[in-house]
Amino acid sequence: MPSPIGHAIGAVAAALPAAGRESPVRWRAMVWLAAFGMAPDLDLLFGRHSMETHSVGAAVIAAALAAWCRLPVAATRARVFVATLLAWLSHPLFDALGTDTSEPIGVMLLWPFSSEHVAFVPVFDAVSRRYWLPGFVERTMLAIARELVILAPLLLASWWWTGRRGSALRRGQS
Repeated sequence: MPSPIGHAIGAVAAALPAAGRESPVRWRAMVWLAAFGMAPDLDLLFGRHSMETHSVGAAVIAAALAAWCRLPVAATRARVFVATLLAWLSHPLFDALGTDTSEPIGVMLLWPFSSEHVAFVPVFDAVSRRYWLPGFVERTMLAIARELVILAPLLLASWWWTGRRGSALRRGQS
């Protein structure tokens, strides 16, 4: 499962186009989107990791709250909802694409419709929380490097596309 760094980068990459170039303060929007991308792991505090918070249901609830509070992510409530939904959903999707070594394998992606755990073909390496084991730092750094190789180009493409889309809209093109 990806690191918090991977989740933050992936969330911004997934959500930035939905937030739009005209978001109130772009850097603040990216901080909020990164936070939404990492938030599902707060379930580690409650012993329910990869369960309800790693789901479509939790993403919809979180995005609805973000839109209701009008977080400074986008210019309209609808865009706030979509952007934060995508940021949150990126987390369980990336976890489902991660190497999972703990039972139950996968994430409860379809909750509240199903409590089954879903796992896809592993793309991301496992990031252990067992810092006392030999090789912890080396394995973690390699996993983060792999995440950067995969996700940084997506973030750059998202940034570029959002900028291009914004400039086309200003010129009156679609």
